[in-house]
Amino acid sequence: MGGQAVRFVIVGVVNTVVDLAAFYLLGLIPGMPDIAAKTISYILGICNSFVWNKYWTFRAGRSHRARREFAVFFFVNLPPLLVNVIVFTLLGIWISSGDFWVRMGKAFAAAVISVIWNFLGSRYLAFRHSALKRDHNA
Repeated sequence: MGGQAVRFVIVGVVNTVVDLAAFYLLGLIPGMPDIAAKTISYILGICNSFVWNKYWTFRAGRSHRARREFAVFFFVNLPPLLVNVIVFTLLGIWISSGDFWVRMGKAFAAAVISVIWNFLGSRYLAFRHSALKRDHNA
């Protein structure tokens, strides 16, 4: 599990970069609400995360269950998506500045809160057939 956790954290850092970059770029679209941008950017991070976690973190690339895995992975990531957007929204209520660094700080804080749920859900639900088998063989 140790190697998986390290790889998961690395993927999480990359996902945070994807999330923040997408959030920033979506924010450049005139009239794009912050909450919509945050939701879309997080979903892009989920898609990025699925690919990296399937093929690298949990080494489930040989599995022929990609549709099922993606559905479970997405379902596992729905609660953190909701938490992410709710935290972002609450931070926006308490910290109302629209300054670039404040907006990115709120987006980053919201992204960080989801990491533990994502790892455990991915390991024990989405990729359990590959992830847990590796533990027993190690």
